[in-house]
Amino acid sequence: MANNPKLEIPHELRSVAEQGVDQARAAVDGLIAAAHKAFDDAGRQVDAAHDNARELGRTSVGFAETNIAASFDFASRLAKAQTMEEWTRLHAEFVTEQVHRLSEQAKVLGRAGISAPGLKF
Repeated sequence: MANNPKLEIPHELRSVAEQGVDQARAAVDGLIAAAHKAFDDAGRQVDAAHDNARELGRTSVGFAETNIAASFDFASRLAKAQTMEEWTRLHAEFVTEQVHRLSEQAKVLGRAGISAPGLKF
C-alpha cells in the first residue's frame, strides 16, 4: 500500500479564511443590529402616533360633547322664548357663540394635527 501523503492547507490560507468568516459574521451581526434598531425606532414612532391619535380622538369627542350640550341648551332657551324678538336674539347669540366655539376648536385640532408626529391627514 502506498503511503498517502497528507495534503495540508497552509497556515496562511487558513488564517485568511478565518479572517473572512470573522469579517462576514461581523457584517451580518451589524446588519441584524441595524434591523433591530430600525424595528425599535419604527415601533416608537407607531406608539407615538397611536398616542397622538388617541388624544386627538378624545379631544374631538370632547368638542362634540360641548357642541351638543350647547345645542341642547340653545334649544331649551329657544323653547322658553316668549316673543319673536327674544327668539331672534337667542338665535343670533347662539350662532355667534357657536362660530367662536368652532373657530377655537378648529385651531386646537389644527395645532394637534401639525404637532402630532406620524399623523398624516
